[in-house]
Amino acid sequence: MKDFFTEQLVKHNPTDKDKKLQAIYLGVYGAIIIYIIFNFIVRAGMHKEIGIFVLGLIFASGIAALAWRQITGLNIEFEYSYTDGILDIDIIRNRSRRKQIFSAAVADFEIMAHINDTEHLSPYKELPEINMASGDVLDNTYTFVTVYNGKRCRFVIEPKPELLKAMLVDLTPRKLHIKR
Repeated sequence: MKDFFTEQLVKHNPTDKDKKLQAIYLGVYGAIIIYIIFNFIVRAGMHKEIGIFVLGLIFASGIAALAWRQITGLNIEFEYSYTDGILDIDIIRNRSRRKQIFSAAVADFEIMAHINDTEHLSPYKELPEINMASGDVLDNTYTFVTVYNGKRCRFVIEPKPELLKAMLVDLTPRKLHIKR
């Protein structure tokens, strides 16, 4: 048994799509909240009942909480954990909600190479890509190919050098192509 453990946190940089989605959420939920508050204020004024107004505030607060959860849920970090040949990747939303999204034995990877290594990755360019990195192409941005949920997929990650050295123990040099 190797008894090796390392972990790494990678912050995902928001894309233009993420920023547009945040703006859409903000606009839609803001309009709904304003509609609810004004609708209940008008009804409360017409019927002179404070209960209707309070009910409107409760609905508006619930929608505001939902909006906050969705908007802040677009702030993403990935945590890579490597233990004795098993790579686990968790997604962390808004530094509070964690969910494991990937777990596999590194020995089962077909290939792993730098994202710009067209020599080794060209046969796999048609496979669906799952990006679990910052979104920028850096010196430590790698792609690996493996079967996930019954399908062959390409995964993009940003392992630190210590993690790459550990993977080299489980992947043969024919499968892991470290950028020099």
